[in-house]
Amino acid sequence: MCGRFERHNTLVEFSRVVEGLVAKGPDPIPPSYNIAPSQQALIVRSSSGMHTAAPVQWGLVPAWVKDPKINRPINARAETVHQRPMFRSPFRQQRCLVLCDGYYEWQKRTGGRKQPYRLGLADGAPFALAGLWSQNIHLTGETLETFCIITTAASAAASEVHARMPVILPRAAHTDWLDPELTRADAVKDLLSGSEADLSIYPVSTFVNSPANNSDRCIEPLTEHRSTD
Repeated sequence: MCGRFERHNTLVEFSRVVEGLVAKGPDPIPPSYNIAPSQQALIVRSSSGMHTAAPVQWGLVPAWVKDPKINRPINARAETVHQRPMFRSPFRQQRCLVLCDGYYEWQKRTGGRKQPYRLGLADGAPFALAGLWSQNIHLTGETLETFCIITTAASAAASEVHARMPVILPRAAHTDWLDPELTRADAVKDLLSGSEADLSIYPVSTFVNSPANNSDRCIEPLTEHRSTD
C-alpha cells in the first residue's frame, strides 16, 4: 500500500519531470514532508488540453456516493482497478498524477516493531504517481474533490520493505495517462506496467509516524547513533 508520502519540491521543479505541466504563479499549497490520508496534496489533471496542478483531498469519494460513512480508499490495486465499482468510472476518464518526492513504508520487525523507510528515485528527482480523482456534490451540497493512488506489486528492491508500492509513471506515459479520450481499459492498464524505477531506500526515524510531524526531519536517514523516538 501507500499510506504516507511527501512533496517538498515546487511546481517549477516538477514541471521539469512531469510532461506538459504548467507551473505559473505561487504553488497552491505549501510543501509537506508528511502527507496523510484526508489531507490535501497536489495532483495534476488534464484541463482544456493543459496539464495543471490543484490541491485535492486524499481518500477517493466517487461522484455517486451519498453516504458520508462510506469507506474512502486511499489506494486502488492496479490488478483490479478497472473492475471495482468504486474505481471503474475514474479509471476510464478521471486519471491524475500525484506529485511526489518520496513515500514511506513500515517494515515489520521482530517483536511487533515497525521500522519506517523512505523510498524515492535513486537520482533524487521528483516524480509522479498514478492516481484517480473524482468530484462529488452529494455529501455536503458543495463540490468535494478527492483522489487515490494506484499500487502494484513491489519491485525486488522495494519488496524488502513492503509487498506493495505505488505505481511510478515514467514521463513518457504522463500525457496518455491524463488523456480523458483514452478510455479502453486494456490500453490504460498497459500504462501501469511501465519500466521499473531505480529506487533509493533507507530507514528514517519514527518521528514520521505522527502526521503532526511535518519537517525535513521526516526524510533524514536514520543513523545508528540516533534515537528513533
